[in-house]
Amino acid sequence: MTVYLSKDRKHVTPSMTATHATVTGLAARIRHVGHKLYMGNFFPSPASFDDLHTKTIHCCGTVRPNRKWITKYFGHKMKMKSCDLKTKVKGNLTAIVRKDKLAFSTVGG
Repeated sequence: MTVYLSKDRKHVTPSMTATHATVTGLAARIRHVGHKLYMGNFFPSPASFDDLHTKTIHCCGTVRPNRKWITKYFGHKMKMKSCDLKTKVKGNLTAIVRKDKLAFSTVGG
């Protein structure tokens, strides 16, 4: 068992960021088993998802809109209305952007 303490800077290479190295290290025990890995909004990136897919680890995660690589796939400014949905597909990677409509209601009088 591996305990996550912080970013793994020992295994950083020009093609692998610290977060990519962290995810790869933590998922090493489940490679080639076919498990699904769900991530929060800090760890997902196209490079790490492609790398994990080659190891038969299927991934799903949310992404912050200000990640440096997100503008490469969706453009810098996305004009979206409430309830709009945009998708991009690249190989085995599918990205979905959704703008929710915020609704507030009150109960009682």
